[in-house]
Amino acid sequence: MSLLEYCLTDRHRDIIGMIEQGKTKRDVAENLGISERTVFREIQTIKRRAASQGWEPSAGLTHPTAEGFVTKRVSTAYKEDGSIALQWHIQEPERQKIDELIAQFVEGFKSELTGIHSPWAAPDDLDSDLMVSYIIGDHHLGMLADHSETLGDDYNVNISQTILENAVDRLVGAAPSAEVGVLVNLGDFMHINDSTSTTPSSNHLLDSDGRYSRIIKAASNVIKNCIVRMLHKHEEVWVVNVRGNHDPDAALWLNEVMRLYFENDPRVKVFDNASKFIWWEWGKNLIVTHHGDKIKIANLHGSIVSNLRKEWGKADHTFVWTGHIHHKSQEEYSGALFESWNVLAPADFWHSSHGYASSRSMSCVILHKDHGEQGRLKANIQEIQ
Repeated sequence: MSLLEYCLTDRHRDIIGMIEQGKTKRDVAENLGISERTVFREIQTIKRRAASQGWEPSAGLTHPTAEGFVTKRVSTAYKEDGSIALQWHIQEPERQKIDELIAQFVEGFKSELTGIHSPWAAPDDLDSDLMVSYIIGDHHLGMLADHSETLGDDYNVNISQTILENAVDRLVGAAPSAEVGVLVNLGDFMHINDSTSTTPSSNHLLDSDGRYSRIIKAASNVIKNCIVRMLHKHEEVWVVNVRGNHDPDAALWLNEVMRLYFENDPRVKVFDNASKFIWWEWGKNLIVTHHGDKIKIANLHGSIVSNLRKEWGKADHTFVWTGHIHHKSQEEYSGALFESWNVLAPADFWHSSHGYASSRSMSCVILHKDHGEQGRLKANIQEIQ
């Protein structure tokens, strides 16, 4: 066994590869153009990951866990000479605490992502009164659907990436040259929250496409590509990643990845998403987002009014955007427009077998600072496949 088995990134593999070839941490740091402290920190991260999966020879752990499991508890009985007499190694499905998961993910990818994006000049002749919000309904990237089972379209990681990028490209091309573009991910962007491929609250097994590491890379790349496309049209791009019921934890690390990748570009703003509510103001508009799970409109309205009293009171136009139900719904409630949005993903086996269906599209909404909604555009699935 080797620590290479527990590396998450190419940078990790470069570091461990050189260390196992006998190079010092200083040699590795000079070769990769990073500090010795960074080399040490990343080696420790990899060692902790290996130990959590049952491999740390210096501590007597030499039996790695099964795929998808981590070490829950190890009990060891030693002989008088210090050798191991008996050892009980208890495993459990891999489900780390969210703060540990994010810390490891960010630490593992920070050196690769930070500063990669090189800012360029904003486009000219922009309308400073307009904002365009590109709304991604539940995208379920990582879901696997097969026509023979669902009677609908096939769906996998590659298809998911292609149709979203095509939809964003079409909408950005047709939208007005507004000063601000907002990429609004309304939650459940990822079909699975972690490598167990189960729903976080009920542990239902989900149909997923491939390894979780592959889904992580695909999700990061497609959001990055959408932001880059928007930067060619708008002076500022704001990024909203709402936490859904399928990806409450995964949405957190996705947010951190985008923050790191674009941290040197003042034109990109990534909103914090620790709360399930994310909101912003644009002139006389108040826009509030929530995934829409486990809350009724009346309670959603009550929470917004209670927590955003000042903003609610001064706004002439209030919009509340949710996902979750996969179909278009619009209701005016106490002067605010509550909307859920269609999705680009087809139904998976469970939903199709239970009779759920909806039209598939992605929309953008154009808002004026003073006058509220000025229009909207839609990309239907038939146009972008």
